[in-house]
Amino acid sequence: MDHYYIVVNESAGSGHAKQIWQSIKKSLITKEVHFDAHLTKYMGHASLLTENYARHFQPSKTADNQIILVIGGDGTLNECINGVKNADRFDIPVAYIPAGSGNDFARGAGIPKAPLVALEQILNTTSPKLLNLGVMQELSRNEKKYFINNVGVGFDAQIVSIANQSRSKKLLNKLHLGSLTYLSALLGTLSKQAAFPVTIQVNGQREFYQDAFLLTTSNHPYFGGGVPILPMADPAKSNLDLIIIEKSNILKLLYLAILMLSGKHITQKGVHHFTSNKIKLSVDSLEYGQMDGEDLGTRFFEIEYSVLSYPFWLN
Repeated sequence: MDHYYIVVNESAGSGHAKQIWQSIKKSLITKEVHFDAHLTKYMGHASLLTENYARHFQPSKTADNQIILVIGGDGTLNECINGVKNADRFDIPVAYIPAGSGNDFARGAGIPKAPLVALEQILNTTSPKLLNLGVMQELSRNEKKYFINNVGVGFDAQIVSIANQSRSKKLLNKLHLGSLTYLSALLGTLSKQAAFPVTIQVNGQREFYQDAFLLTTSNHPYFGGGVPILPMADPAKSNLDLIIIEKSNILKLLYLAILMLSGKHITQKGVHHFTSNKIKLSVDSLEYGQMDGEDLGTRFFEIEYSVLSYPFWLN
């Protein structure tokens, strides 16, 4: 029988993850599944839990497979993946039940939205499936991090920063209206985000854009809770996709945003798309950054992106 080391972020999804965990736990007990569960208590705790587990990991003599099961949002999954990687383990499969607000990774990887359906799929899985992780190497800071969704510089990152600093965010989250925080931040950022220069090196070519507005590198199609910003991206292929949208007037940007909802923005003027297994970019102005929806703050960016495969426990 398989054994599951479960990491639960009950605060995910404006607290809805707590209810999801109760239903999952009840089902696991009923099915007599072997598991031990750990609840996160603060930001970064999921990473520490999985890193500690991975560092002391020993193959079991009684369990057929040992799997880390993450219940939470994209940020929780990101923490767990980085925790395992910090322990230099590449062989412990990770399963995921989406319980956040955006759940973009689940969408991109084909994981069922319904928690009990996702659990059933996990329990019926017999071997891991290799999917991409994005690798972000910040050359100026000598830091390496792993992402499951995307890394953004500029517009989308400023939205994340403003939303996270919003005084009304906690109240709206309690009322399960957290998306209003991001909508308000989006409308404000349309006029606030200035154009910035970026140099990229991809597929043996060097490109320069003077008036970048949005700069996002993605592992799968979705960001922002289901928006197909890069509809051709695929986490099962050994590439990342980069989109650059140039600054324009507000009406044009709103038009692009509408097209983006259906993935029809890629061919528009001022939109540039690249696919590669290695991408290097340099931003020489102070800009906001985000990774998997977590605020990176403002700084100059010199990043080299690459990909690696990781075993996920899914069909």
